[in-house]
Amino acid sequence: MAILVLSAAAADAQTCMGGTELGRSSHHRLLAGGTMADGTDGAGAGYGFGSNTFFGNVGMGFNRFDGLSGKQFAVNTLFGTQIPLPDRLPIAVCPLGQFDVAFGPNVDPVSFRTHTFSGGGRIGWMTGNPDNFNVVPTAGFSFVRTGMYASYSLLLVDQTLWDDYSIVHVGAGLRFNHSRMAVTPGLSFPMVDGADPTFNVTFSSSF
Repeated sequence: MAILVLSAAAADAQTCMGGTELGRSSHHRLLAGGTMADGTDGAGAGYGFGSNTFFGNVGMGFNRFDGLSGKQFAVNTLFGTQIPLPDRLPIAVCPLGQFDVAFGPNVDPVSFRTHTFSGGGRIGWMTGNPDNFNVVPTAGFSFVRTGMYASYSLLLVDQTLWDDYSIVHVGAGLRFNHSRMAVTPGLSFPMVDGADPTFNVTFSSSF
């Protein structure tokens, strides 16, 4: 039987997502990671910045889909702020907003582009001294609006289809090196009939 004791250490920015801390002596972050779901996988890299209140990430990557030779190129941005809480509370709460745009995969003579807007929040629980190895369980919820734009070059016809849904996130940040490095695996569950969960893992290093 294991007992997990939460320490009352102050939480810095993006503790809510299980990543490396920003705001003590670090204000920049490098990220790399991958995703995997039924029929698709992807990989990407990004840059993060922020303080102990506001933070943001910008990144890009590629997604592959089973049965299609072409790949999807994606650019993403994320911004958030950490709600000030008393230092004795071992939690971090962050409202988040995200915008992604993806190009492809194209299936001649049809080309595709996808725009995704999302807003929600995350909460992280600190379980140890941030100067040592520590684990940060995280959970969150997002509302998502996605538009898929299709262009038919032969018929000169363009069409955009929009879809709205929500996503539940769970994960855990494994942080070390004074919380300046972290590995954060997680699962995202789209609240859509027949949709499969997405596994993701991110490595981050702040400086």
